[in-house]
Amino acid sequence: MAAKFLRLAFHDAIGGPDGCVDLSHKDNFGLEIPIDALKPIVAKYSSSETGLSRADIWALSAVTGVEISQVSSTPYEFPLQYIGRVDCDAAPGLVCRDAQLEPVECSYDKGPHRPAPSAHLDTLSLLHFFSAVFGFSPRQTVVIMGAHTLGFAKREHSGFDGPKGWVRDPDKLNNEYYRMLVGQGNCVEEYVDFAPNWSRNTMKNEDIVLEDKDNTTFSNQFFWSRRSDDSSNVDGDTATQNLMMTTSDIALVRDFTGYRDKRSNNIKCNFIFGDACPYSSITGELMAEYRRDSKLWIRDFRETFNLMITRGYDTTNGGVVPLDCTNCLMQVDFTLSSRPSMTPSESPSLSPSQEPSLVPVPASSTYRGVGFIVFTTIGCCFFSFF
Repeated sequence: MAAKFLRLAFHDAIGGPDGCVDLSHKDNFGLEIPIDALKPIVAKYSSSETGLSRADIWALSAVTGVEISQVSSTPYEFPLQYIGRVDCDAAPGLVCRDAQLEPVECSYDKGPHRPAPSAHLDTLSLLHFFSAVFGFSPRQTVVIMGAHTLGFAKREHSGFDGPKGWVRDPDKLNNEYYRMLVGQGNCVEEYVDFAPNWSRNTMKNEDIVLEDKDNTTFSNQFFWSRRSDDSSNVDGDTATQNLMMTTSDIALVRDFTGYRDKRSNNIKCNFIFGDACPYSSITGELMAEYRRDSKLWIRDFRETFNLMITRGYDTTNGGVVPLDCTNCLMQVDFTLSSRPSMTPSESPSLSPSQEPSLVPVPASSTYRGVGFIVFTTIGCCFFSFF
């Protein structure tokens, strides 16, 4: 469930976290699973007394999932720093619209609709999306894409079939995503030659008709896969099988300029051999940096993800929010830097602990108690739901 909670928080953050996603749109298929899992917690703890909104709890589920997915003996804490996000159905005067820009009810499952990034972006288009939507730099885009180290893909949710996910163990949070795309070394030639190979492929989706979603169908999808007979590996490990990457993933290490068919989304160059795609000059070195250092990536991911789940809100008021501020968040955890930074730090703002801490250190004992209850309740969800 960790990956599902993480995906929910990401989709909710597009346009600013508001506890609402358009479940009728393909971009959000499958999100009803984490939403339904969290409904009992939202019903019990989202109130004016606790100060928690549905959007807060969705964000809380994501940082909890990320924290407990670490494999290090000294994992980093991922506390929820701020609360007070406004749910779309509680925002005065908000007009929600669907993908056709028609007015719809403002509710957790109807909108407002905000498009997710395409799986078929080249490097510049990917960077443009994250810059326009979140204000992210190329480094932050590289960092946030590493979230694909968790989870897998289902055809009925996305048109992609990735039962093993993007990496070899999709339940562990580490830098495996970068290791699967960049070879060990110190120069571009080694980044390319020593990387696991990825083959071009097409996912056939003619047989998909989702009767419970108005007979929705998916078109065929170009993607990249690890063949079952592929003997290339990562640092001598056994060959991986049935893994997938989208073009948007591969775009972090390959430049598709002049190689992409805009109608079919097919790429006309190889990952390594033969007519190989050029290495991405904008993001390739950043990918290599995180391939070398898992702890660095996790630290920067925590900082960047905190920015994402506070997008569109004012986080400058600390633990005291002015009564006339409608988009201010209240800081309830002060163990990290005072507020998220637009530039990931080269040094940790919080040293790793010996055990994952599921208890934030909020501004008051009241929020400390609420935080503990919600954190532990959501933690139980990973073992009791689905």
